[in-house]
Amino acid sequence: RHDSLRASLGKAKFAACAACHGMDGKGNQALGAPNLTDDIWLHGWGEAAITAMINNGKVNQMPAQAEKLTEAQIGVLSAYVWGLSNKQVAAR
Repeated sequence: RHDSLRASLGKAKFAACAACHGMDGKGNQALGAPNLTDDIWLHGWGEAAITAMINNGKVNQMPAQAEKLTEAQIGVLSAYVWGLSNKQVAAR
């Protein structure tokens, strides 16, 4: 279940992600940064997969954030990103 309160707290943390994914989360194909607002899941589905990607990153594509953000910060950021995709799915 999506937690809108945690997601709202994660929006500020998304600013670092926006450099590649854009403030709207639509991604940047030139950089290889995927759209986070659609229902296409390249690296696993759900908030747990998002948390793992934020923590571990992807070699030569996305920097790992486990050393830069606290567990709580990663938790709210994951909720925010999960909410981006859920808005698109709910709109269908």
